[in-house]
Amino acid sequence: MANITSAHDKFVRQVLSDHQAAVDYFRTALPVHIADKLDFTTLERQSGSYVSKELEKTVSDVVYTCRRHDGKGSVNVSLLIEHKSAPDKYTPIQVGGYLFSGYQQQIKQGRKQLTPIIPILLYHGRNKWEYHTLEQLFDESAEDLLDFLPNFDYVYHNLREAPEEHIHAISNRYLAGSLLMLKYALDKHKLKGKLPQVLSIGLSQGSKHQQIALLIYSFEVVDFTEEQIKEILKGLPKKIKDKVMSTYDLLVEKGRKEERAKAQRLIEQERAKAEQERAKAYAEKLNSASEFKKMGVPVEDIAKGLQLSVEDVEKL
Repeated sequence: MANITSAHDKFVRQVLSDHQAAVDYFRTALPVHIADKLDFTTLERQSGSYVSKELEKTVSDVVYTCRRHDGKGSVNVSLLIEHKSAPDKYTPIQVGGYLFSGYQQQIKQGRKQLTPIIPILLYHGRNKWEYHTLEQLFDESAEDLLDFLPNFDYVYHNLREAPEEHIHAISNRYLAGSLLMLKYALDKHKLKGKLPQVLSIGLSQGSKHQQIALLIYSFEVVDFTEEQIKEILKGLPKKIKDKVMSTYDLLVEKGRKEERAKAQRLIEQERAKAEQERAKAYAEKLNSASEFKKMGVPVEDIAKGLQLSVEDVEKL
């Protein structure tokens, strides 16, 4: 199984790479007073990484820009994905690093005026995690020095505490199913009970590519056997089941081919290693035979003692 953290990260990127899913997600995650200021018809994804090399291991950036309704300029609507199984109180430091890295990128692009960045922290861990600002990391002895701290806020989208009915109400069914899958991804007991319903929602819409992404992610986060997964898929509504079963069979066959290819590569690696070891042992024997020959030991005795052929020893 792939590293589960990278599986979460990859899945969120796949979900939000779709323009409509991104629009619907931002409408869902952003506070109403912010969402109402943005003209989502102008939403456009920014290509390439938006963060510095130092932050790449801690931040997964999905960045879109869009214009404001009032025409006062554009805004970078930035999504910071943080996948942790436990809360991290130092997340405001990471968000701050992300913000300033983003502004540095804008400076490098030669912008005369910077574009505001709205970072969104998406959390779906099973442990309770309360929203904190940077100043809350300091004790009371720093109260009179807080003016020297960077002052920024971020949108905290906690899927763990998001009411399920709010997610069900999202009109984009693929997005709704994907968010539900993320919500329960780290609670396998609940996910196993809800998986048929979640898949029914998420697979009822979306392209074949999106459906494959959702299926692969669900297989990665549950511990079902192939037979159990097939039983779940068979229980889906007919119009979804007929569309999904062939895709699932292709995925299973692809997985088997990959496993067979992996096994073959391991066999070839072991074979090459054995060949190298045999060649090394043979070379060592020849070296010893050469020394014995210089000492005048009979060729037949050298060959017998080192398990070499007489011809090999004579060639020396």
